[in-house]
Amino acid sequence: MRLSLLTSLCLTAIGALSQQTPGTYTPAPPPPPGLTFLYTCYAICDNRLYTTQGPRGLRTTIPIIGGNFTGPRLRGQILDVGADWGVTDPQTGIFSADTRYNFLTDDGANIFLQTSGPAQPDGSLHLRGVFETGDKNYYWLNNIVAVGVLNAISSTNTTFTLRIDMWHLASDWNSTTFYNGSTYPAQASRGALGAQGPATAVEGAFGVLPTPEVAWFADAFEDIV
Repeated sequence: MRLSLLTSLCLTAIGALSQQTPGTYTPAPPPPPGLTFLYTCYAICDNRLYTTQGPRGLRTTIPIIGGNFTGPRLRGQILDVGADWGVTDPQTGIFSADTRYNFLTDDGANIFLQTSGPAQPDGSLHLRGVFETGDKNYYWLNNIVAVGVLNAISSTNTTFTLRIDMWHLASDWNSTTFYNGSTYPAQASRGALGAQGPATAVEGAFGVLPTPEVAWFADAFEDIV
């Protein structure tokens, strides 16, 4: 009896939906996913730009020569081994970043990352971030979905500095369990910076230099010059 009643109700509901004009049924939108702050990085770029006209538009190579990143779970230096190979759309004039560069964390992990995304009306760039590392403590980065916002903040005669704030979906992985049963990092709070907060910009030999509140990064650049 109960099964017959349930079947009857389902058929009635299906019939009511089928009588609606196609396209008029609009379900309630799902709640947006939450975001977790990943890091703020300051990337120092060389002012020497290399451009070439290609089949997809004007390709611009922008060397990334240094910088730093700081977040609740990771911090360190940006290595001088990358660039942005962005392209300008010939149909709209909109520039889209296409970067590849490397992080070196303060505990010695190498992290390769790629970002891409178009310029926005306010002058910022909206980025997608993809990370790759073999370090067990940061292996969770391989399996997150990251988004970011890039803004130019300063320039000198030879360099300019970009600020990139990155987040990832709050429901992403925050640790990795391997086939041997080990889980890394052992505590999800590993590398937390407490009240230190994100990286900040300080005056240095190249003008405004990005660095955490500790002075080691600024000192390193002073030594170079």
